[in-house]
Amino acid sequence: MNLPAVLFDFDGTLMDSEPAVISSYAHVFEIYATPEEFTDERKTEVLGPPLETEMRKFFPNADVYEVMEEYRRFQEQHLRELMKPMKGAVELLTWLKEKGYPTGIVTSRLRKSLELILKDFDLEQYFDVLVCQDDHLKAKPAPDGILYAMEQLGCTESIYAGDSVSDLLAGRNAGSTVIAALTKIEKEQGLIDFGPDHAVYDLGEIRQILQKKYEQ
Repeated sequence: MNLPAVLFDFDGTLMDSEPAVISSYAHVFEIYATPEEFTDERKTEVLGPPLETEMRKFFPNADVYEVMEEYRRFQEQHLRELMKPMKGAVELLTWLKEKGYPTGIVTSRLRKSLELILKDFDLEQYFDVLVCQDDHLKAKPAPDGILYAMEQLGCTESIYAGDSVSDLLAGRNAGSTVIAALTKIEKEQGLIDFGPDHAVYDLGEIRQILQKKYEQ
């Protein structure tokens, strides 16, 4: 049996990067605005959308590329203390590699940033393809990134796991089996209401889903 491509969103799905995102935004608000302007509402807003979109919204009078560079510089300096793999992620990736599943990441992160994190956490060995913002494909919920990853892997079938409705919609638009990663309680109901094919609290549960479908 031909195995499907197993594809993942990155932030909030494979990697718990929320503390890094929040801390990096707090840092640039302190420099280019005021700490008070980084409200609780804005802390929720920044989780998910492309970085440039949010920077242009919050810092309309600043050089947005300078702000983004400072954001990235701060985050890169604090990776180890502010990020960690999601529960079950490393165990799942190890198993996928052992079983020969083609794997990839489809993310709105820049390639340089993604590769730095993967290297720092010794995760780069687990992925066959990375599709990033600077590949200049239409952003999720468009299916372009997922379809491109499938093409690169030579797969006609795919699984896509993500932690946002935009992720799930991109997967559905690509014809993928979509898996909701229920990693944040405040996003859980919206993901379930979308009607994913599967929903998991621990990424390790994806192993059972694949075994049931492809290893009978």
